[in-house]
Amino acid sequence: MTYLHRVLTALRDGIRPVRIAIVDGYVDEPTVLGVPPYVSMYPRYIAGAVWNHHPRAEVLYSTIDEVRTSFDRAIDTWSTCDLVILIAGMIVPGKYVGGTPISVRETKTLFSDRRLDSTTSILVGPWANFGCGIEGGRIAVTSKLLSPPVDFVIPGDPEMVISSIVSGHLSVEDALSTITPATPEIIREVAIKGAPIVRQHPNVNRGYIIAEIETYRGCPRFITGGCSFCTEPLYGTPQQRPPNDIVKEIEALYSVGVRAFRIGKQADLFSYGSKEMGSEEFPVPNPEVLEEMFSGIRRVAPRLEVLHIDNVNPGTIAHHPEESKRAAKVVMRYHTSGDVAALGVESLDPEVIRRNNLKASPDEVLHAIRTLVGIGNARDHLGVPHLLPGINLLYGLPGESERTIEHNMEFLKLLVNERLIVRRINIRQVIGFENTRLDGVKGSKIKRNLFYRHKEQIRQEIDTEMIKWVVPHGTILPSLYVEHQEGNTILLRQLGTYPLLCHMPNGEGIHDCIDGVVIDHGPRSLKVLPYPIRPRSTSLFQWKAIPGIGAKRAARVKRKPFLSSIEEIECELDFTLPEWLKHAFDFS
Repeated sequence: MTYLHRVLTALRDGIRPVRIAIVDGYVDEPTVLGVPPYVSMYPRYIAGAVWNHHPRAEVLYSTIDEVRTSFDRAIDTWSTCDLVILIAGMIVPGKYVGGTPISVRETKTLFSDRRLDSTTSILVGPWANFGCGIEGGRIAVTSKLLSPPVDFVIPGDPEMVISSIVSGHLSVEDALSTITPATPEIIREVAIKGAPIVRQHPNVNRGYIIAEIETYRGCPRFITGGCSFCTEPLYGTPQQRPPNDIVKEIEALYSVGVRAFRIGKQADLFSYGSKEMGSEEFPVPNPEVLEEMFSGIRRVAPRLEVLHIDNVNPGTIAHHPEESKRAAKVVMRYHTSGDVAALGVESLDPEVIRRNNLKASPDEVLHAIRTLVGIGNARDHLGVPHLLPGINLLYGLPGESERTIEHNMEFLKLLVNERLIVRRINIRQVIGFENTRLDGVKGSKIKRNLFYRHKEQIRQEIDTEMIKWVVPHGTILPSLYVEHQEGNTILLRQLGTYPLLCHMPNGEGIHDCIDGVVIDHGPRSLKVLPYPIRPRSTSLFQWKAIPGIGAKRAARVKRKPFLSSIEEIECELDFTLPEWLKHAFDFS
């Protein structure tokens, strides 16, 4: 009998209370994001599995960013726990503002500490399932790299294994040999019971937290193998959660203070609820089920602040255009504006599409974008589009050549010419994971310097145009949360899916969350000023940021803080302010 088994047997018999630490090293998978302000389902499900067997258990949740403030303090705390569970794994790593995922080196350093010799450590999540994705363009390293120092690597659904372990009926070794997938019934139970763990998230007190919600795991296209590089088909037949289970989970999260949600944990939201799931590569959407779920969410979370979605398969829209339009209209009825339907396009090169079994042809992708823009480009009272498509482009796939760049650019320029607004374009390099149909990463056929020139061309010629259409000059963006400060610039973002990074010159009265007005655009970011603009408190840096003013005019107007009208400001500046900015001033 292992040490842990002896401990947990004592716990089962009520000899002493359970004490378990959950360390959130953050995850980023094809269908789930868990980097702050997002909180993934992993810590919630795991906490629910513990509390299901030990309602009085002490579960200590911390993020890796909290741990970094003091490794010693964190390790001292973990050494008093019966079990330390690390959640980690980047399958589609990107650039993050809200947090930094745990590295392999940090994992080894933390869990090699001798103070943890009497505490059992477990690794769960994408790193346990698929290996460690270090960076794009490289093959993922095996999870064995982390065992040791981590005692056990648990593949599969962690809520199932943790449940078996903490029940005291199975040793870790036995639990690992009898892994079974989580059923929708089990997910419902642990999701609801684990909701209170978010009270320990460092962002919860400032309201800057968004819960990732799962509708199903796996991919409908598993029956044809799915995309060559993707890990989602490895889950097998998708197991769909009933709409009411999702509503109950959101009700539980809402009751502990969460006000922002993303229905993001699925390969294709429009396929959710389809009766053809598991039998057809592109199941017919079921708008009635989406209506049941979204209307239920609004009923139990009446004052939610964000309700967004994530993945939509462009092939589904192309194969089932009318049902997809109805599905999009359901989302429009209940969500909050600024939403993005992320389309996994990956490539517009026919040879790459064929070799990698990608979701849609260029014509089908174009049809999907036209459909979403036609329905979702309606704007709210602040001028922000309701629902726009996003595009993922992936490089390093089999069949790729320099012609791939030409195919992708021709398509993107077509979007600009037709004024088909795409909310964002993600550009990534593929990571090779074991057991996928992608046979490693053999190196891109595109030279490195050409790839980066191509990427920069997209940012300057495509992204910059798109962002001007999405949020024109003078657009009011409410509830911008401060992320951090770089010199005299404050970085802020709204809470939501793929929020735009906002740069604001430093000034007076900038608190944790403020409203902003857009004054300039970058390829993937915005420059904003506090809204409303109050001349008396506007800093020199902020005056200088207004297009056309410059340093001398800014200094001149800053010396006259009691200006009381647009006319007086323009007179002092000897400059006519743009019409789109005048409405933003407040002289009260």
